[in-house]
Amino acid sequence: MKELTQKGVIDESRVILLLGLPREQLHQICETSGLGRKESGNTSGRLEFTYEELHKLCRLIIGPAS
Repeated sequence: MKELTQKGVIDESRVILLLGLPREQLHQICETSGLGRKESGNTSGRLEFTYEELHKLCRLIIGPAS
């Protein structure tokens, strides 16, 4: 079984669960914002994120805390 996560990297499926977004919407947001990158060694187009990128995604979706 593939290791669940590399240190400091979150895969697309976990981000989808955390943010409650459909995969297509996540890809659309990432395309316009430039966040996330394709998983290394994977040709399926799945994305992976650093914790910093996940934080930025949350800020984009939810907006700044008041």
